[in-house]
Amino acid sequence: MNTHQFINESFSIGIELPLDNDWSSTGQIKRQQENRPFGVPDMKEHASRIKLANKLGYRAAWVRDVPFYDPNFGDAAQVFKPFSYLGYLAGITENILLGTAAIVLPLRQPWLVRKSAATLQTLSHERLLLGVASGDRPIEYPLFDVSSPDRGKLFRQHVDILTGKKDVQLSTGVQILPEHQTIPLFVAGLAQQSPVWIGQHMQGWLAYPCTPIDHTERVKLWRNVASVKHIGLQFRRNERPIEETLEDINLSVLPEFHLQSP
Repeated sequence: MNTHQFINESFSIGIELPLDNDWSSTGQIKRQQENRPFGVPDMKEHASRIKLANKLGYRAAWVRDVPFYDPNFGDAAQVFKPFSYLGYLAGITENILLGTAAIVLPLRQPWLVRKSAATLQTLSHERLLLGVASGDRPIEYPLFDVSSPDRGKLFRQHVDILTGKKDVQLSTGVQILPEHQTIPLFVAGLAQQSPVWIGQHMQGWLAYPCTPIDHTERVKLWRNVASVKHIGLQFRRNERPIEETLEDINLSVLPEFHLQSP
């Protein structure tokens, strides 16, 4: 499956990395025994688990962008730098799409984000889903020396660079290589923008975990501005072994929605 097929699919199910269950009761005991801070995942089985998810037909694997582990926030995501990590995952998988959920765009040099995205899109054979966000961790903006109140404006400006609208700034003959790819853009939350702006500039809206009622309202809002339908499963509080859970969902859930092979 490539990104264009994903956008046209009626409904799909993916996973959110890290594929651990550290927030379960047994996971908490194991974490304490291994002297890991809360929110720093056990990554020992990460390669075998993503290979299993790829084999079973989960549509996408999503990774988050967490530059610094903050014990007050208590979540280091998958630890690794997103583009570097997805490049590694691209090399050990064949079908599963590779998504960022999401790159904190105002904290990144946008031309380099674009080059990284185009590189990964090319080397993964068009499996990148580029999720972007404005960020929500208090310590980040001061450390990057970026104005937090300006993050909404910066986000829009950086999206224009990612989509090629600022290429007029380049001198004649100057290019970003590999040549600009058409990469679907997704946004986590609203990134300080209006739903209308999101619908005009993004192909998907990544909602944060919340109650079923909240999700119902968000889905209604999203369908007013766009159409991608996808859910990424997180297993961090799951009490059963990850491999067993991935297999069971493959048997009982995926066939109901993934009618076409990836």
